[in-house]
Amino acid sequence: MKKFDGNIAKVMKEIISDGETVIEIDGKKYHFSLIEEPETTVSEDIEYDLDLKQKLLQAKKDILDGKTYTSEKVIEMIQQGKL
Repeated sequence: MKKFDGNIAKVMKEIISDGETVIEIDGKKYHFSLIEEPETTVSEDIEYDLDLKQKLLQAKKDILDGKTYTSEKVIEMIQQGKL
C-alpha cells in the first residue's frame, strides 16, 4: 500500500470528494475507492447480537445434521412457495 500525505493527499481527496473515482494518467485509467475498516469484528458482532449468534448456531447445527440445500434447490423452493 502506498501512503500519501501533504499536497498529493489533498489533491486526491478533492478528486474523490468531487465524485470522480476514475482518473487517467499517461493514458491509463485508475479507479479510486475507499476501503473502510469495520468498526467491529465478526466475533464482537456475534457476542453483542444474541439473535445473530442464535442464527449462526442454528446454521451450524443444521449443517452438522445434514440439513443443507444447494442454491438451485432454494430457488426452486422459493418458486414453489415453500420458502
